[in-house]
Amino acid sequence: MPVDHANLAHIPNPAVTVIALCFTHARFLHECLNSIAAQTLQDFQLIVTDDCSKDNSADLIQAWLSTHRPDAIFIRHTQNAGLCKTLNEALLHARGEFISMIATDDMWESNKIERQLELMRRQSANVAVIYADASCMDEAGQRQEKDFIEAHTPDCTRPSGRVFAELANRNFIPAMATLIRRQALIDVGGYDERLTYEDYDMWLRLAARYEFVYCPATLARYRIVATSLVRTVFFKPTAQHHLTLCLICQKWLDSGLLSTVQHKAWTERLWSSAYGLYQLGDARSKVWLWQAVRYTRRPRTLLLALACSLGVSRQLAKRLTGTAE
Repeated sequence: MPVDHANLAHIPNPAVTVIALCFTHARFLHECLNSIAAQTLQDFQLIVTDDCSKDNSADLIQAWLSTHRPDAIFIRHTQNAGLCKTLNEALLHARGEFISMIATDDMWESNKIERQLELMRRQSANVAVIYADASCMDEAGQRQEKDFIEAHTPDCTRPSGRVFAELANRNFIPAMATLIRRQALIDVGGYDERLTYEDYDMWLRLAARYEFVYCPATLARYRIVATSLVRTVFFKPTAQHHLTLCLICQKWLDSGLLSTVQHKAWTERLWSSAYGLYQLGDARSKVWLWQAVRYTRRPRTLLLALACSLGVSRQLAKRLTGTAE
């Protein structure tokens, strides 16, 4: 997969590496890239990726970089690699002490990097992530009623310190509003390339070892797009999305870090995702239904795993186990 180094005269030792991730974002690209260029702190290396977009995003990126940031690294894929693999590839080229990532349908406020870097510099090496809030907007750029954290946490808590317990309940961290210590990303092994989406698994792995600090500001704009990965995952999940959640659940059910209540909730997540695979007729559901049996004694789970193993039709299995579409 080609890497376009338009100019190798990069900032020698940048404080921050910015990674801008594009997949079919032609409509929004310039807004995002311009918000990066407008940062009040300019001590950053820029890496832009295009994961084989279905529109002319790659050409637009090339043209913008040639005018605004000829020193940037452009990773242009000719085949779709997926988000986690793309991130790991970008991290190989990163030289900043800290990483800030953004999807190219989102935007930053002009002081995003400066505000978070100033706060990070005051922290110990035990802090891996500085996170702020993000406003939410629709495809036309109109601000929505709730900001990101409020939309994802009923009690609107914004904890600092050891936040694993809170994250194990729900993912409330807006990825586009974070600053991450690069060494921490390396120490936890980078992104899991088996997964379709990257952030929740990474936040949990970082939170299990490091501290997070909340920056009391709204520093990014998160765009809600009908075709976005997040909306696809929650409203029309594919087999790969179900598999991703199965893999994440298995990691943390075996971690010993979950409370009794959380373990029960994660077991239900695993069952739901394994059943989602089964509903789609995916052969991998057999393995994951039996994994669910490991963590729960519910007769329905055992019966469905047995039915799947014996090759019973999905229609008959649903009748026998009392499950429904």
